[in-house]
Amino acid sequence: MDTNWLTDFLVLSKCGNFSQAAAERNITQSAFSRRIKALETWLGAELFDRSSYPVKLTPEGQTFQDTAQNVLKELELNRVEFQRRNLNTAPDIRLASAATLAISFVPEWLRQIKAVCGDFSVSIDTYDFYEMIEMLRDRKVDMVLLYSQPSVPVFFEHHEFDFLKLGEDIMHLCTAVNEHGEPAFDPDRPPRSGLEYIGYGQGGYFAKIEDYLFSNISPHGPLFVCTSQSDTCEFMKRLAILEKKMAWLPGCSAHDRIQSGELVLAGKGRYDTKLEIWAYIKRDATSPLVQKIWSHLKQNPCTDHLDEFRLGAIS
Repeated sequence: MDTNWLTDFLVLSKCGNFSQAAAERNITQSAFSRRIKALETWLGAELFDRSSYPVKLTPEGQTFQDTAQNVLKELELNRVEFQRRNLNTAPDIRLASAATLAISFVPEWLRQIKAVCGDFSVSIDTYDFYEMIEMLRDRKVDMVLLYSQPSVPVFFEHHEFDFLKLGEDIMHLCTAVNEHGEPAFDPDRPPRSGLEYIGYGQGGYFAKIEDYLFSNISPHGPLFVCTSQSDTCEFMKRLAILEKKMAWLPGCSAHDRIQSGELVLAGKGRYDTKLEIWAYIKRDATSPLVQKIWSHLKQNPCTDHLDEFRLGAIS
C-alpha cells in the first residue's frame, strides 16, 4: 500500500468531490480515482458512496478514517524523531541508574573509567527500578546501575544479563535537627505519638527494603509513623529536613546533609542495613565499548570514591 493513498482518502473524505480532491493533491482526476480504487481493493471494502453528491463515507470508510489519521500521525512523529536522532549524535553508551547513584556516584565513577578506557560520550537517565530492567532487556540502554539489598531479591533473569558488584553503601536511619540544632527524634526516647518519618512509595525497590527493615524491628521497639511517601531519595531528604522528620537514606544521598548538620544519624546503626551497588548488561551485548568497560570493571570497579560517603559501619 502507498501511504499517499491514505492522504488521498482523507482529502476526499473532507471535501466529498473527486475533481476538487485531485486538484488539491496536484494529480489528474483519473489518476486520483485509480488511487482511491486501489486503496479500496487493498482493504477489500468500498470506502465511499459514489451514488450521492458530494460523495460520502460508507460505514467502512467512517471506521477507516480514524485509522488513516492515526497511521499518518504516527509516521510523522517517527519521521521527526528519526531526524532529531540524526541531527544529534547518539551517545557512545547509554546508562540508566538509580537517581541517587546518578547524582552522587556515577560522575566520579565515569571519570575513573574514562581515565583507563578513553573518552566517550554518555547519556545518563533515571527511571523506575523495574522499568530500567525492561529497558535493558529491550536494548534501549546499554548498562544499568542499581542498589540491591542481599535479603531483598532483585528479579533479573540471570540467563539474560551479566552482573557485577561494584561496591557497598549503607541505608541509614537519619533524623532532621530541630530549631535548637538537636536531633528532632531519638529512637531511644520516642514520643508517644511515634517517630515520624518520610517513607518510600510502594511502587519502588526501596519500599521493599523498608519493609525488610521493619520486619527486623522488635515488636517492643519504637513506633514509626509514616507521614509522607516518595520514590525519590533526594526529595525525601529535603522533605525530612523541611518538616523535621526522619528518613532512611543511602549514604550517597545523606552524606552532604550530614556534613552540613541538617541531618544526623539516628539509632546508633540498629535500624540501618547494608546496600550493594550492582551493574548489569545484556549477556549478548555487542558494543565493543561496553565490552571494554565491562572487562575493566571486572578488574577495577572504579569505586574508590565510595569511601567519601562512609558515615558509619554495620558490624
